[in-house]
Amino acid sequence: MLKDRKVDPQALTEVGHALAFPELPEGLGASNERLRHVAEARWPFNPAHLLAAAREQTGLSDFGGDYFYEALDRLCHSAEQDLELSPVGRRNLYGQILDHLVQRLRFQDLWKRHPEILDEPIEAPIVIVGLPRSGTTFLQQLLAQHPGLRAVPFWENLAPLPQHDPAIRPPDDRPLIEQAERNVEGLRKFAPGLLALHQVAAEEPEEEIYLLGPGFASMVYEWVYILPSFARWYAAADHTKGYQHFRQVLQTLQWMRGGGRRWLLKAPQHMEQLGPLRSAFPDAVIVETLRDPLTAAASNANLCCYGQRLRTDAPDPFAAGEASAGIIERLVLSYLRDRPDGDPHFVSVPFADLMRDPLTLASHVLERAGLEVTDAVPNGMADYVARNNEKPREPVGYAPADFGIDVAALRRKLAPYYEKFGITPDPRFPS
Repeated sequence: MLKDRKVDPQALTEVGHALAFPELPEGLGASNERLRHVAEARWPFNPAHLLAAAREQTGLSDFGGDYFYEALDRLCHSAEQDLELSPVGRRNLYGQILDHLVQRLRFQDLWKRHPEILDEPIEAPIVIVGLPRSGTTFLQQLLAQHPGLRAVPFWENLAPLPQHDPAIRPPDDRPLIEQAERNVEGLRKFAPGLLALHQVAAEEPEEEIYLLGPGFASMVYEWVYILPSFARWYAAADHTKGYQHFRQVLQTLQWMRGGGRRWLLKAPQHMEQLGPLRSAFPDAVIVETLRDPLTAAASNANLCCYGQRLRTDAPDPFAAGEASAGIIERLVLSYLRDRPDGDPHFVSVPFADLMRDPLTLASHVLERAGLEVTDAVPNGMADYVARNNEKPREPVGYAPADFGIDVAALRRKLAPYYEKFGITPDPRFPS
């Protein structure tokens, strides 16, 4: 996956070997071979080329300032210099960057034509922050049963603006939903394990890391791809302007599709961006889910490494483990640094308590957020729990050692997090 590293098969566990040398679906392998001789020329990671392509595709030229240029430069440099991408992986990463630039142009054009959009009120959103595998998705789905809350479905994350002029309201969203459904089917065909590890559906809530993309304040690139130099820059950069852009995106979605409900947001990356998040949403109710960070590190490494078969000819379990452990460490230590003590805007949800009594925990969160919990709300949440229990589950067949993650070392680094929040280590991963 990384240009300066090669996988030593002898160092891999059985699980790691299966991930590093996967059996590819026939269509994926054929696509890579067909595109191999044209990929670099057709999809260059060149900022000037990408900016020009976005202008040509839209007929627009105003990106709304140039603060994001450095992020684009760093991202392109990292993609070109750090990664050993397959042709399909190169095409997909290029397309994702281009799409965020196109969205940025279209948002800016709409705001110039309809400046009243940026007067839309965003009041006291509920923002779930927590590590992967700490119950964030489950909790978001529970809370979304409240009629006064509005989450961002998967399709809207991928394509927030309609294919027609977004000033025409209400928008025709059916083509966007159908495209998201095709994306899910594509995953089911070419990487079915991804859906087992992280279940998505076109019209169900999803974390908003894609909506942060046009502001270039998103961790989506390093979650999906391993981009070491970009990740180092991103972790040190100030993303306040990017989060302000994200607020304007939410204002736009509200203006296009109707308001009257409070936003229900969720993304692990907010743990590292409490300052920019609270600058954009100063009255946000922040709900923190709490679970052993080692569970998150191992799970994220497994998800990342499995997905590498779509992006490279050389998946690397140890690179996935190093990157995932680094991300989790960043999120946890940043959260410890920035999370104020005694702030009533924060609500804690321990994972074990959420699993033991989800309806009580979710109702408590809603009440803390100032929302009325009528009899219909727990009934709706109970129906969701029943449906969720029927979903197939992929058994955990991996361990930190499969990705070279040193359990004891990571737990030592994150000891203050365990102590502050009273977190019990996951017994599946002993130190």
